Amino acid sequence: MFTKLSRRAFSHTATQHLAYEVYDSPGTHKVLYIVHGLLGSARNWRSLSNGLRKALGPDTWRVVAVDLRGHGKSTPRQIGSGERHDVVNAASDVEALARSRGETIDVVVGHSLGGKIALELSRLAANAPKQIWSLDSVPGRVVGDTHGVAQVLDAVVGLPRRIPSRRKLAELLAPFKFSAQLVDWLGSNLQAVGENELEFVFDIDIAKNLYDSYRVSDSWHAIEAPVSNVFIVKAELSTRWRPECLQRLHQAPQSRVKLLELANAGHWLHADNPSGLIEMLSTHISKI
Repeated sequence: MFTKLSRRAFSHTATQHLAYEVYDSPGTHKVLYIVHGLLGSARNWRSLSNGLRKALGPDTWRVVAVDLRGHGKSTPRQIGSGERHDVVNAASDVEALARSRGETIDVVVGHSLGGKIALELSRLAANAPKQIWSLDSVPGRVVGDTHGVAQVLDAVVGLPRRIPSRRKLAELLAPFKFSAQLVDWLGSNLQAVGENELEFVFDIDIAKNLYDSYRVSDSWHAIEAPVSNVFIVKAELSTRWRPECLQRLHQAPQSRVKLLELANAGHWLHADNPSGLIEMLSTHISKI
């Protein structure tokens, strides 16, 4: 059930449920999982995965970056029929992946949707991670359309399944007046499937279900009754943090929960300030 492409210190593998990328070397024994956000993939986190592993000590840490269900190389065919595509089942996928690999997750780092999935792992994992990092992800129910994600999803749903070029994608999205950066990023998620034909690497129906689940899921249990050390990272320029949410975070058990802020970064903090994020992560993770 495994397909593998090997490189030095890097491999890509697919299991029954999830595809993933591994960054390691002989002798590594501490394990860190990275969980991307909605419409992302492990590929989007390659630079940070490599940089973080080097900062922590490449002979000590193994980094596993997953493709969530319906994203990247984790195709819909790999998911059991009848399953709900929600945050809890997505977290169960990650736990099942770790079990199939015969490893215990020491640290899990999740961004946005992945941050809430990381928090759910504290309840699902047989051995809870020592540290859980939630990057610019509100722990409770989400109010409003965060960063216009719902509009993006609706726009993508209305597109043809196959598109001849990235230029044609930009033309089709022009009526929505998205930023050039967003259109370029969506275009980077297209892959060739035939002559002059491209399609997205994510399954839009699964993505919509995961986003709906993300908006209504409440993961405060992982913060107010923590079984792991929890790090909540707020991007300095992010607009998703309501005052009542920040106040509730300040009231969490301070011995187990830390609220940090990453300077010079918006919601896509791994792209806006990667060096600052690597320094923040490695400073605390290295203490394990």
